[in-house]
Amino acid sequence: MILSKRGSKLVGEPQPLVQAHFKCAKDPFHPVDNEDGYINLGTAENHLMFDVLGGKLNQLQGIEEHHTHYDVLYGSESFRNALASFMSRKLNVSIEADKLAIASGSSAIIDMLVSVLCDAEDGIIIPSPYYPGFDHDLKVRSSVEPVPAYLDVKDEFKLTKDVLQEAVINASKRDIKVKALIITSPNNPLGRVYTREELEMCIAFCKEHKLELIADELYACSVFDGSEFVSLLELASKSGLQIHHVYGFAKDFTLSGFKVGCLYSTREEVLEAVRELTYFSPVSTHTQHVLSELLNDETFVDSFISTNQQRLNNAWSRTKQALDNADIPYVEPSAGFFVWIDLSKYLKKKSFDSEMDLYNKLVDDAKVNISPGKVFHCEVPGWFRVCYARPEGYIELAINRILDSIKK
Repeated sequence: MILSKRGSKLVGEPQPLVQAHFKCAKDPFHPVDNEDGYINLGTAENHLMFDVLGGKLNQLQGIEEHHTHYDVLYGSESFRNALASFMSRKLNVSIEADKLAIASGSSAIIDMLVSVLCDAEDGIIIPSPYYPGFDHDLKVRSSVEPVPAYLDVKDEFKLTKDVLQEAVINASKRDIKVKALIITSPNNPLGRVYTREELEMCIAFCKEHKLELIADELYACSVFDGSEFVSLLELASKSGLQIHHVYGFAKDFTLSGFKVGCLYSTREEVLEAVRELTYFSPVSTHTQHVLSELLNDETFVDSFISTNQQRLNNAWSRTKQALDNADIPYVEPSAGFFVWIDLSKYLKKKSFDSEMDLYNKLVDDAKVNISPGKVFHCEVPGWFRVCYARPEGYIELAINRILDSIKK
């Protein structure tokens, strides 16, 4: 055996969502150049804002010699200062630049964070359905177990103490020691913002069970319907609870290709440990320079965020109309790029195997990629995530293709 036990775990078939993403990327739909191409509504990227952002980024390319050399591996001082100022304004809490650590994407941040918080086979509770990348982030290198806290579809996926308590009980039955709770708000894939009461309940729950609290707020500035967004950072600071906050530039700034994530932690020993690990995944000095200049232009940033929220709202309005016309049920979103839709009436059987059969049929026959609920650890088969931050006309065509395929 050439590979180590660690290496052997990494070898095998790529995840279905990864395979579908790259299949779509090789033959993408275009309304003029490739009408028969794949429409990818399975990847949570925002395709609505480059006309606003592209010109600005091209203005910020001024490179000086020091941008070509090494800098602090957990984030340059200028970038951390600019980011701290931005986060303080948007999250309604005072952020200290010295408590930030920067790395190449939020997945890298989560990977490092769970590595220093948990031992192998410890568990972290995550309200389900949840972003499937957490499975990879927790398990691949740190061997930490995600512990789903199953939100009840009959209760409109409401987050309650009973749901979290049930997860603790289930973990105990599996001899898993729970070390932390991850809360994603706005939520992926539900597209909803947790209320102040729900978040305060989570804080009280962590205090009661002596759990670390991890706040994933990647979509904090992508709330588009006027709903109140309350940051867990603000609530935790008022309650005295220690917190580890994850943010990045892939979602609110539509810069998934830049691969920039950050950790804000109120535990100094956690920061020290994570800073050591950023040695293996730093962000380029040039990228940090560009983002520093971007963040320092507060007028542009505020206008960009406002325009993005407007366009997301318009994109959802078009999507809502198309879903209503197609008689497809959904959970009404208020943030993010996606809607959680219910295709259970089109399953041949009420099973996850049937759900995957439908998923594969839509990819292969309709040439539309949407994400099946199974990979989000949804408890009930038939739910799918649809990412709608696409140009006008894409969603309507995709839903027509889906209906045509289902009726065959």
